[in-house]
Amino acid sequence: MGTIEKLKKYLFDPPEKFRSAPFWGWNSTLKKEELGEQIMGFKKAGMGGFFIHSREGLETEYLSTEWLEDVKYCVDKARENDLEMWIYDEDKWPSGAAGGMVSQKNPEHYTARALTMECCGKEDVSDKNERFLGIYVVRIEQNTITELIECQTCQEAQEICVGEREILFLRQEISAQSEWYNGSAPPDNLNPESVKTFLNLTHEQYEQAFGGSFPEEVKGFFTDEPNCCDFFSVFHEGRPWLPWTADFIKYFIEKRKYDPQEKLPYLFFDGEGAEKIRHDYWKTVAQLFQESYMKQIYEWCDERGLRTTGHILYENDLGYQTRVCGSAMPQLRYLHNPGIDLLGAQTDEYLTVKQCSSVANQYDRSMTISEAYGCTGWELDFSTQKWLGDWQFALGITRRCQHLALYSITGCRKRDYPPVFNYQNTWWEDNDKLEDYFGRLSMCLSEGKPVRKVLMIHPISEVWTKCRSDRNEDFNHLEMNMGWLDEHITSLNRKGEFYNRFAKELTAAHIDFDFGDEILLEEDGRIEDGKFIAGSCQYQVVVVPGTSNLFRNTVDLLKEFSKQGGTVIWLKPYPTLIEGEKTDIYSILDKEIFRHTAEHVWEVPELIRKCISPEFSVKTAAGDEDGEILSMLRRTEDGYILFLTNHDRNNSHEVYVHLSCGTRVEELDPMTGNTETVKTCVSKTGIVFARYFETGMSRIYFIKEGEPEKTDRISFPYRHPHYTDPVLATLGPDAEFRRTMRNVLTIDRCTYKLNNSQESDEMEIWKAQKEIREKLHMQQVYYNGAPQRYTWINKDNPNDGTLFSICFRLEIQEDITGDNYFVIEKPYGLKVFFDDEKCERTEEWFVDKEMILFRLPKLIKGEHKITVSGLYDQKRELEDVFIIGDFAVDLSGKIFKEKDWLHTGDWCMQGYANYPGSIIYQYKVPRLMSDNRIQLHIGEWSGTLLKVRINGSDVGLHMEKKNCVTEVRGCFDEEENLLELEIVGSPRNMFGPFHQAYTGCSRISWADFRTEGRFHTAGKVLKPYGIFEQSYICEYKEEQI
Repeated sequence: MGTIEKLKKYLFDPPEKFRSAPFWGWNSTLKKEELGEQIMGFKKAGMGGFFIHSREGLETEYLSTEWLEDVKYCVDKARENDLEMWIYDEDKWPSGAAGGMVSQKNPEHYTARALTMECCGKEDVSDKNERFLGIYVVRIEQNTITELIECQTCQEAQEICVGEREILFLRQEISAQSEWYNGSAPPDNLNPESVKTFLNLTHEQYEQAFGGSFPEEVKGFFTDEPNCCDFFSVFHEGRPWLPWTADFIKYFIEKRKYDPQEKLPYLFFDGEGAEKIRHDYWKTVAQLFQESYMKQIYEWCDERGLRTTGHILYENDLGYQTRVCGSAMPQLRYLHNPGIDLLGAQTDEYLTVKQCSSVANQYDRSMTISEAYGCTGWELDFSTQKWLGDWQFALGITRRCQHLALYSITGCRKRDYPPVFNYQNTWWEDNDKLEDYFGRLSMCLSEGKPVRKVLMIHPISEVWTKCRSDRNEDFNHLEMNMGWLDEHITSLNRKGEFYNRFAKELTAAHIDFDFGDEILLEEDGRIEDGKFIAGSCQYQVVVVPGTSNLFRNTVDLLKEFSKQGGTVIWLKPYPTLIEGEKTDIYSILDKEIFRHTAEHVWEVPELIRKCISPEFSVKTAAGDEDGEILSMLRRTEDGYILFLTNHDRNNSHEVYVHLSCGTRVEELDPMTGNTETVKTCVSKTGIVFARYFETGMSRIYFIKEGEPEKTDRISFPYRHPHYTDPVLATLGPDAEFRRTMRNVLTIDRCTYKLNNSQESDEMEIWKAQKEIREKLHMQQVYYNGAPQRYTWINKDNPNDGTLFSICFRLEIQEDITGDNYFVIEKPYGLKVFFDDEKCERTEEWFVDKEMILFRLPKLIKGEHKITVSGLYDQKRELEDVFIIGDFAVDLSGKIFKEKDWLHTGDWCMQGYANYPGSIIYQYKVPRLMSDNRIQLHIGEWSGTLLKVRINGSDVGLHMEKKNCVTEVRGCFDEEENLLELEIVGSPRNMFGPFHQAYTGCSRISWADFRTEGRFHTAGKVLKPYGIFEQSYICEYKEEQI
């Protein structure tokens, strides 16, 4: 049985290894029973496994005996539920610190180091009786060194420092401590002994807990954003710095065969020879980080049959990438399952994905993983999930790791770069629908090898020649990792954006390619039989993408490739540097190699097509490649697998798919698992078929040799522009409805008292808590990024036990009957009063199991107050509170009676401003009969997804917000029929963020929930939900040319 036939056996239930495995954020006081329940929830939701991941808010000590016992318990539960279990190797992130314990083991040798620079006049050096890595007298003009003299002592430097000369000091500094590392310092990941200590403190602790060997259920470790020195490091204020380690010069000499000492100032200034030393410095950084960190961890896991996965910090930005690891692709080589991190709802990072999928292809890694959906916000819907995932899978990703599935969403946890993929989300019961879809995609796109005949030289070495640390830069003492705002590095990122657009151009032309990293090409590149070999892959065309620098080895490979008949395409300008040294490359290479040149990016696809024969094309009626239809073609042992997806979120596309790689085609709908044979016509180059791609549509095609399903002609149905479908029934504009949850009023303002003091002014609750903790001298919790809670909540604080109360104002416009409740998080030791009446605590919870309900008395028209009182201690977390029940809420927060119907339009404006659940619109439809197709056309809507039911039966599910059509012939057979349209909501309008005085934020973080000043607006900013346009049922006639 061939590969394709084997795949078909599992289309309706893909195996666990192809299904998603989310980051399971352990972030509170862990309880085994709850851990077990959440694992069962993952299984029910269609997941294939999970990554145990320490996150913000953790109260069970990381790597303690209790933590390890909980991990072992989860192994048993994973086994019971047939789920994979992975372990994230760090406390929060980035990996390598073991929560700060690595540097604590040996602060002098295992703490992150930097090469720092100070420039001053001779009068400022009298007190500098310390050891320096280098002392130089320099003359600097407009950031360029025009004169450089290396000195042995400060005295010597002072003696010759005359006129406009300055003295430059280079030091090897050790990072200070950081809140981010739980009050410890970051690790030195360029030091193999530091990394060995990390392995000992982390991986070997798990190994010992498992009795010396890992159980089968534990598949491996995720290493997250490892780097050689990030912006959480803190060095002497005012001194620019670069990554360093104690043995750096020794390693540099070993690799580069010269001593860099006299050239080190050019890592901070321009000048003669600056490009060379920068190139060699960053290449050395990349290789040392690879050997010290990535390779060491890879080999430790490999020896034990474990797999490594993860991703590198700052993958897409070539400037940042250089600063934190030298180069990403050599690091990805040492991951069994190379991965990426895609933040926000955007599909711009072609470099990020292609770097990863290129390494995977060249080193035969069939599984690539994406840490996906972080920072997309609580409003992330299924359409966006699919859109982001489809784009990544078309570029080479094969498995999703959702960010995040949080154990708890109380306190700051709900602002931990949402959304949340766990029971707290109101669409969680429908999650399996997307898991089945992506499971099918993963299974199909993990088979075979991608068809890539083109290799593009990766441009990172050009960035090396330009990347310095400017004398005006100061990455120190910047709150919350703000070094990424540096202007110099941003300029290098802009250079990288050019190559990102280049990658996008080739992708849109349906020309798949791999990047060739020059460090990896030095190790595994060669020329054989006219083919350019990189790892296990062969290429017919090599593109040099306008980069100014190449390795000498790369030039030699290109020369031999051209000599053996291979094609090199040059995008001008030509390189001017070889390994940082000025070279006229045009004069040292045979002119024959420059036969194929382009002035502009858009010319390159056409040049490539002249050199190779494509296996497929996706064209419009005009004959152009349709760049909105993204693709992935893979060759298997018995044919090809082609994935096509419409990336255009606003328009449908009619395309003609031309194939030269097979004769029989089957189409798979990965949303359902159903397949059907495709009718094709013979063309000059093979076969062709027509396909109408609706917005959000994707299909997989199994292509083999065999008897085709032929048709004489392919075309699309013709619809006269003035033809109107006969309308059989209209829906609305008013509809009866029902909620699936109690309605919600979010209250985010209060007053407070401490020890019966005067009542405060009214303010947002987070500001009240900030003031309270300031007055009580307690660790602040209003932001994310403080030391983990387990490091401080159990320590004595003299102000623990302070009497406090908070008061919330409430206005009720009409008497409200029924059961209504007050919801507050973790209300240990608290009393709740509605006016003067005490409210009884119930055993019920709402959304999260630690959001507890207090029963309210009857809600009477008028103004009321809810008072919460108790003792304040370090553990206390004051958050927004909620009123839930059977009522409506206007935009100002006033409560009134619900109506029996909803009008077409935003339900926020009709009493459900903070409502997180589903609303089911109900319509009564008479019997409808027709010999033609009958279609339900749903007007534009907003929500997470839309479900269609007729007389209690599911007949449709929609993720796209426009042009939703459901075939409903035969569904309205009763005298009177109940049509229900269920809009599934989200917790966005319950949790926020509410007060952003800006729009278009693509990456939601805790700061968006804590706005102040010009970034703050007093009114609540909400996301519209509901059905916005008229829906109708019509008869549909299809005409064919």
